[in-house]
Amino acid sequence: MTLLLSCSHPRMDEFEASIGQITQGDLVRRFGYPQRLKKIPTGSEVWDYEFLAGNSRCVGYRVFFDQDRRSQRWEPQSCTINQ
Repeated sequence: MTLLLSCSHPRMDEFEASIGQITQGDLVRRFGYPQRLKKIPTGSEVWDYEFLAGNSRCVGYRVFFDQDRRSQRWEPQSCTINQ
């Protein structure tokens, strides 16, 4: 997580700041569709996003939603796209 904070990028800062305040629909409008999504047994969803920051550094996020489709939190995620 220190790496993410020390190498911040305006788009990443905006994404991180919006989690906990934004719905799934708003997230898609602002940042596009996730690379992967998964429904979990509780009825909520987990979405994985990957962004290129700078020339080739990939930053990954896993976003957790509640049953009302509101983002709750995020955690760093390893990227799967070629760097």
